Amino acid sequence: MKPGPRILIVDDDPGVIRALRGLLGDEGFTTVEARSTAEAARLLEAPDAPPALMLLDLRMPGETGLELLARLPKPLPVPVVVLSGEASPAEAVQALKLGATDFVEKPPSAERLITALRNALALGSLREERERLLDELARPGHLVGDSPAMEALRQLIARVGPSDTAVLITGETGTGKERVAQALHKASGRKGRLVAVNCAAIPATLLESELFGHERGAFSGAVARRTGRVEQAQGGTLLLDELGDMPLELQAKLLRVLETRQVERLGGTLPVPVDVRILAATHQDLTRAVKEGRFRQDLFFRLNVLPLHLPPLRERPEDLLPLARVFAAEFAGPRATLVLAPGAEAALRAYPWPGNVRELRNVIERLNLLRGDGPLELRPDAVTAPAGTPAAPRATLGDKSYREHVEDFERDLIRAALREGESIAGAARLLQVDRGNLYRRIKALGLPVTP
Repeated sequence: MKPGPRILIVDDDPGVIRALRGLLGDEGFTTVEARSTAEAARLLEAPDAPPALMLLDLRMPGETGLELLARLPKPLPVPVVVLSGEASPAEAVQALKLGATDFVEKPPSAERLITALRNALALGSLREERERLLDELARPGHLVGDSPAMEALRQLIARVGPSDTAVLITGETGTGKERVAQALHKASGRKGRLVAVNCAAIPATLLESELFGHERGAFSGAVARRTGRVEQAQGGTLLLDELGDMPLELQAKLLRVLETRQVERLGGTLPVPVDVRILAATHQDLTRAVKEGRFRQDLFFRLNVLPLHLPPLRERPEDLLPLARVFAAEFAGPRATLVLAPGAEAALRAYPWPGNVRELRNVIERLNLLRGDGPLELRPDAVTAPAGTPAAPRATLGDKSYREHVEDFERDLIRAALREGESIAGAARLLQVDRGNLYRRIKALGLPVTP
């Protein structure tokens, strides 16, 4: 008979361990026990037979269960069910925030505990399947598009993927920079994970700790050691998304990590060696940012070993229909057929797609949500610009550069969104962008800042 999933029981009470071992054994599980978080961490890292789930007590001598959860990489290496009879409601909430799947009070009923374990295992299987599918889609062959630009991109990824060379991925918002990073990681053959950090989405005061980690007591609220994203990508790839928004003082520390291949946690005294391939992505013109003093030139040279630019969707109309069909299969099922109403293809090609691939995906998702029992039909009115959105700039450049025309268009688009949304928050919702990024873009374009 095939043994059941291995459950790691982490508890310092021998009586509790014996009771849980008997209960789980009766339900077909196999168990392995740890009397401390240090022993649990070693078992989680075991390459031969890692557990399928961890059943974790919060209150233990030395390092607590909460502190263990805080220092484990995210997402957690295995599903975690917390089992505790003394935890406060705040500690229970904190455990769930740190990634635990469920919280069970001691003494648990057999039905409640087994249900929590089976639900956690099922959720873990779904997450593994999702990661597997993402890996499949990230292969160079799954970068969808028939345009010469996409074919050249696939060939370039296949050629440079196996190297450790830093790659700077540029392109407008929504062009698929993270998908390209996934493809590069997959082609690299590295055994570690792809870890992404959005430099624009994390407050500057927290970004250093997020990247480099911290030791216990490094600052107020640092209750346990925490490994940063750089260490979490050990043996794999680190994607620095929206790199242009990284503060200058942090750019200097990142440059030192790239040069020394070592990271120092906040509050730490010893450097930690790291083997990480660095990818960076941005929608900004970093050459211009260097000239304006917003980005370090030495860091730019370090990261720009291999520049890789993704053209906007409006410049590769051959990719519109293949992408639309892929998104239709994603939302309506693998056998779904995308039906084009008369004039729909012309509408696809005429629309400027300021949100690029992300906007096209949103259009297909909206069609799927609004359709009834019939086929997923794409009509011309589904791809017309929203009310108040200005038309795309004409092809004639006049005395302006291409970038100046793009910025004029962006100003008009943001003004229209601000009028319709009545605030920055409302405009961000209409444009489907992060509020902080929109605020910074408003300032960069010289537009008046409204509440």
